[in-house]
Amino acid sequence: MKHFSFVYLDDLDFDKLNDLEVRFERQETVVLASERELTVLLQLLGSKIGAGSLPEIVDVLKSYILEESLTAINEQDFDIFYSDWLRLTNRENNMDEYGQLLHLNSFLQARKEKQEMVVLSEAI
Repeated sequence: MKHFSFVYLDDLDFDKLNDLEVRFERQETVVLASERELTVLLQLLGSKIGAGSLPEIVDVLKSYILEESLTAINEQDFDIFYSDWLRLTNRENNMDEYGQLLHLNSFLQARKEKQEMVVLSEAI
């Protein structure tokens, strides 16, 4: 399993990304099986991985810059989103799975105003 951290920033400030305490305050992490699952999740949230990446970041295997801002799912549509996620990934339907996506969605709703979003594949 791979840990992918979604990090919102006002701008692509590498000092903030390399400061683990600052980064921890600005991220939400989900556990996925592969980069393919990350791609599916991003598509369901209205974005995709862009062509660029970031210079070396502390404790990160790979970084991803997103082409579009992620769109939080409204409460009425969350169960549809979750069903699509399960169908497209063949992931197991359980409280951990539901909870991590619910937390990610809440994170996205709370940070709509931020300008930059990166996803980091954590070296855990």
